Amino acid sequence: MLGLVTHSRSRFNANGQATRMTMELAGFLRDRGMTVQTLISDRNDFDAKSQKIGVLNRLDSARAQVQTEWDWSKYLQAANGVQVDSGDPGRFFFFGMFIKRAGSFLLSSRPLERLANIDLSHLRVLEEGVKSNSDWILIIEDDGKVENIEVVADKINTLVTNLDHVELDTFINLSESIEISELRADHMFSNSKEVFTLEDGEKVIQFLLPISNTVCANMYSRGFAARFANAIKAQGTMPSIPIDWRLNHLLMDSSGSSIQGLWVTPGIFLQGSMQIPVGGE
Repeated sequence: MLGLVTHSRSRFNANGQATRMTMELAGFLRDRGMTVQTLISDRNDFDAKSQKIGVLNRLDSARAQVQTEWDWSKYLQAANGVQVDSGDPGRFFFFGMFIKRAGSFLLSSRPLERLANIDLSHLRVLEEGVKSNSDWILIIEDDGKVENIEVVADKINTLVTNLDHVELDTFINLSESIEISELRADHMFSNSKEVFTLEDGEKVIQFLLPISNTVCANMYSRGFAARFANAIKAQGTMPSIPIDWRLNHLLMDSSGSSIQGLWVTPGIFLQGSMQIPVGGE
């Protein structure tokens, strides 16, 4: 299953460029012998009229976002062998983030409506992928960019071929997004295991403890897709946290279970929103 997450007002799909890229990629994958279904998920499934986002929803969302980031910070510290101190001065930083976000959300519910629609769009593709009995579900957000679609198809084909008998619930980060230093995961990278390499020398690496970057372009095994979909439904759209953090939440909740986290580095997709100045929605 190949799915695109977008929406009608997206500047990254304003002229249908993300949709065309997705369909072209599907065509090249079929040329390589794959059976591929596509889903362009551009609906707004969150009904803001019937699901009014009140003041408590907004404050809870600010708290949930900051709490998840705080928990993730401790998760990474523990993975890096750092003793976590509950009285860490970082708490002041996260409290400041809560004040900032709460103020922003109280001014307008639109950012939370947008996050809810992104949640539901990812959920739609994940569930359709599982229903289709696809071995892999590749979800691309509309800001995912590539230089050469045909070359990317070759690399995805190599990934699928080499991971044809995966028994674990597996996700693969395919995008070049947040810098590793910003993720504070340098130590984890230095202790990761190289699984194999792709055509242009990109390394496929495995972490002892799964970590994620963003969900700009991720491949999920059917088992992991089902687990991720169930986690999104269990969490609900409110309180709202970005879908990237929902994935991180799942990884933290599943610590010690049979999840395999792989990264392609450097990524074969570039997250355009991290590189292109914001000029619209």
